[in-house]
Amino acid sequence: MTQALACHEILSSWGHDIVGVVAGKNSSRSLPPFFAEGFSVPVSTAASPGFVFRNSRSVDVPATMWQVVRRFRNYRASLRELRGLITRTRPAVVINFLEPLTGLMQTIRPLNIPVVAVGHQYMIYHPDYVSLPGHTVQQMGMRWFVNLVGAKSHRLALSLFEAPDLPDKQLSVCPPILRRQLFNLRPEPGDYYLVYLLNHGYADEIMAWHEANPDTKLHCFYDRPGAPEEEQARPNLTFHRLNGEKFLNMMANCKAVVCTAGFESVSEAAWLGKPLFMVPVENHVEQMINALDAVNLGLGITDRRFRLSLLKQLPDRIENAPFREWVSRAEQILERSINSALARAGKVTFSPNLQERPAN
Repeated sequence: MTQALACHEILSSWGHDIVGVVAGKNSSRSLPPFFAEGFSVPVSTAASPGFVFRNSRSVDVPATMWQVVRRFRNYRASLRELRGLITRTRPAVVINFLEPLTGLMQTIRPLNIPVVAVGHQYMIYHPDYVSLPGHTVQQMGMRWFVNLVGAKSHRLALSLFEAPDLPDKQLSVCPPILRRQLFNLRPEPGDYYLVYLLNHGYADEIMAWHEANPDTKLHCFYDRPGAPEEEQARPNLTFHRLNGEKFLNMMANCKAVVCTAGFESVSEAAWLGKPLFMVPVENHVEQMINALDAVNLGLGITDRRFRLSLLKQLPDRIENAPFREWVSRAEQILERSINSALARAGKVTFSPNLQERPAN
């Protein structure tokens, strides 16, 4: 979601019109208000496949597959709605942030306009990317999925580190595409740890740890349905409903970031120089790979549980100058990738006369 918001900011600044936004919806996840309110056009939703989580914690693979089969009729209707919107709005290019509906549409009956598929998951094709030991089958499944989602599309692989493009695979490597609000923040060392939970089922684990460590100050963001904007669970432990702007502001002033290894959270923390403690969602191979990638780059540590006592192993700050320099090139690479997709389709390309973003 934050990648889509960041691209909206970039494309709008280049003078382009965003003619439509579609977000997949499923029973496991709802759209936070900050996403729906972040675009210049209304956000449409369409029923789409998504993970089913056991106890709001771990990925339940059999239940996820059964949901896809059971709701396939709904997804066919979503495909018709998506194609209808594209026909009405007549965009020059479609940008797909790992939405499986777009991949299915391109597989069944491709659009006559270029599609750029954006996601860090496409780095799984790259020989320079990390490989997760002992999870061969899961990584094969991830390869199959991202291949489907990126069918007949130019693939833009977002990466924490610089790597060469793979033209034979129609794959460009790009830095994380981050919200511009982040670049205006001035990080300061605070007196609290910031926690982001992809699934609210992990809140009990945080509560249990904090009960034994009440002097540690935690601010925790999560997606619990019906949660208030802010809830003081006990002294030094506060839960917040997902809020993009508030989360970034608090990240800029925290001691370190604790998260479930989502690519955007890792990237934002790295830009701000905040060390990371990452706990991938159970059975979520993508997040396991993200955590391993970040550890190899010296961005933090990882564990299978929220044993926050390990936070004492983290430094006060990580060295992030090379990462910031890499991120400063994101807009130029995005422009080049869109132009490449347009040129292959025989469409007119554009040039916004970009300047590199300063690295500090």
